Amino acid sequence: MVALLKIFIDMCLLRAAPQDLPGSGFLLSVSIAAYFLVGLGISLADQTMGLALLSAGVDTGLMIGLAYLGLWIRDFGARFVQTVTALCGTGVLFELLSWPLVSWMQQLGENASGFSAMLLVALFIWVIAVIGNILRHALELSLWAGIGISLLYVYTSMRVMVALHIAGASFS
Repeated sequence: MVALLKIFIDMCLLRAAPQDLPGSGFLLSVSIAAYFLVGLGISLADQTMGLALLSAGVDTGLMIGLAYLGLWIRDFGARFVQTVTALCGTGVLFELLSWPLVSWMQQLGENASGFSAMLLVALFIWVIAVIGNILRHALELSLWAGIGISLLYVYTSMRVMVALHIAGASFS
């Protein structure tokens, strides 16, 4: 367990790649479940249970769908388990890292400092770099292409989450 955590941390530090993980269906399932549950916990901070479940489910589905689509296009389907495990495992670490920061900023509201916003932006850039690095290894692309795909994924995910949040607010 500690060895797996170290691999995920090393991925976040850009020192490891998806192929460093075991190709385990069990680890894939645990990573997906953890990603979903942490996302659900974060969503419950400002959403109803139904909308939080939908948000966490859609976010998890987008992550898995991105990996599947990219691997299918490049004909690297055999890398699916390790790629999704890497994306979800590092995603859990980043969500746990950002959760206190986002909660703190929500509590401060309009009084949030520029420093906290800069921390959030730095974390956002770090997440994009890590996803880009994972995709670079999984899809055998340049780092810049991986980062480009990462940006496209993050942008799409944010737009979908905003749309869900707006839709949920209009039904409340």
